[in-house]
Amino acid sequence: MAADRPLKRIDILRHELKALRYILDNYHAGKLPPAALPPRQDFQSDQGRRLYAIIVAAPSRAAAEAEIGGLELDDVDQASFLRLTGEHYYTYPALVRERAEAIRQGRLEVEAA
Repeated sequence: MAADRPLKRIDILRHELKALRYILDNYHAGKLPPAALPPRQDFQSDQGRRLYAIIVAAPSRAAAEAEIGGLELDDVDQASFLRLTGEHYYTYPALVRERAEAIRQGRLEVEAA
């Protein structure tokens, strides 16, 4: 995975939100084992790390959704996030993990804020 130019932060957030939507849809239903989750630190955005923490710490999907619905996050439309389905986003948790590794190794750069 090599990039000719740095990744934009908004694109990273969009991909993280897709991964999180998939995790929200599947984690509490037992369809996604904890070992299949990317580590929290692999999420590059503060919003992604916060949503991840809420989803995995919540006792149920409904509890996670209720907490997410009450948040105010920059660049995240919670209503849209909660309304959409994550069924087609099954590749995004692995993408989050792969990009984080590439960033740590210096093979990918993130655009300066």
